[in-house]
Amino acid sequence: MPIHAAAFRATNPPAITSSRAAVWLAVLIAFCVPWGDMIVIGDNPFTRWLTPLLAAVWVVATWKTPSRRFHAALIFMTIFILWVLLSAFTSVDLDRTYRRVLSYLQLFLVTLLVFQCVRNRRDWLRVLQGFILGLWPPVLGLVYNLHMGIFMGDGRYTAPGFDPNDLAATLSLGIPVAWYLLVNSRRVRWLNGLYVPCATIAVLLTASRGGLVTLGIGMLFPLWSIARISWTARMGGVLLLAASGLAVSNFRDEISVNRLATIWSQLMTRDLNGRFDVWVRGSQVFLESPVLGVGPGAFSSAISSDGGTRIAAHNTFLEVVVEHGAVGLALFVGIVAALALGLHKQAVLEKRLLATLLAIWFAACQALSWENREITWAVWAFCACCPPMWRLSQIRELNGKPLLRLHARRSRARGCDLFPHMSSPFPGCTGAS
Repeated sequence: MPIHAAAFRATNPPAITSSRAAVWLAVLIAFCVPWGDMIVIGDNPFTRWLTPLLAAVWVVATWKTPSRRFHAALIFMTIFILWVLLSAFTSVDLDRTYRRVLSYLQLFLVTLLVFQCVRNRRDWLRVLQGFILGLWPPVLGLVYNLHMGIFMGDGRYTAPGFDPNDLAATLSLGIPVAWYLLVNSRRVRWLNGLYVPCATIAVLLTASRGGLVTLGIGMLFPLWSIARISWTARMGGVLLLAASGLAVSNFRDEISVNRLATIWSQLMTRDLNGRFDVWVRGSQVFLESPVLGVGPGAFSSAISSDGGTRIAAHNTFLEVVVEHGAVGLALFVGIVAALALGLHKQAVLEKRLLATLLAIWFAACQALSWENREITWAVWAFCACCPPMWRLSQIRELNGKPLLRLHARRSRARGCDLFPHMSSPFPGCTGAS
């Protein structure tokens, strides 16, 4: 007796869907993260005060929804947070340690909220779209400063509340995401396409040498994905690249080309505006306390002569190993490794997108202290909550015929989601745009 797919599907539990309120909660978080530094309440960005309220709403909206199975990276995050709490007892600066511990707890809560709220591809696309929309306020803020003639030394422009290097790396993260949404979503497609040339100009106007590197990595994704998109999308990509080049030529007088051209000489002289000296001093402090570290947030106090001067490590991994010791660094690297190893479950285009995001983040971390920034944990959340590709190799052949190509073709024709919820092996039509 032949077995039909509908009958086989009926024997499986239905996919669990998140509350709509929870999904839009994740979208709101993704929207607020990029521009949270522009609004500071007290000593904390706007998003730090928003998270407890959002957590309460999430608990009310999803109290009947079963929890999603933890990603391996979230397990490493949990252990890392516990180690941070342990290393706090060895701190040489209790005041900064207290604030840093609260910050880590808030960032972990944000990541957990996004991971639990996003359960299918349509909602994942919505979260990515919220992230791109949240990148427009910093771009507009930079445009305002450019119009008003407000700039930093060496002709560097930035948005209010942003360091130029942080802004450049953050905007670079949006370029591959905007391109991905441009070819995979019909919503506000013109806005996603417009972001690419605007972000390119904004990064160059910051005159950030590290931002120039992250911009180059972000621009690789359109070339990397060109074989996986339609001819129409390829022509649109060519037009976007041409528009970006034309826009850069129009703003060449405002771009500090001389500063950007010093990146090689700075590397050869081992200067980078004094970063090499800070890295050497940080390495010496690590050797004095290699296991537990000097405590969360105590990097500045440990390496400064007066104990009060605020000195940034300008390297995420160095700051982690100095503050949390070798064990903390191992757990921190374990988070990134778990996210990278989990990419094999994704489809080709999604795998390349997430790999590009991790590469941009890794390059930015070589010159920025991003272990305690919302943008880092947001990128981790995007990678962890991306639904894995539905693999028909996990399902039996029905009626003696493999269903892989046939079902995938029909699903695309109906606009179905090939990235279902984890609890169901079958794809479901979610009306993904």
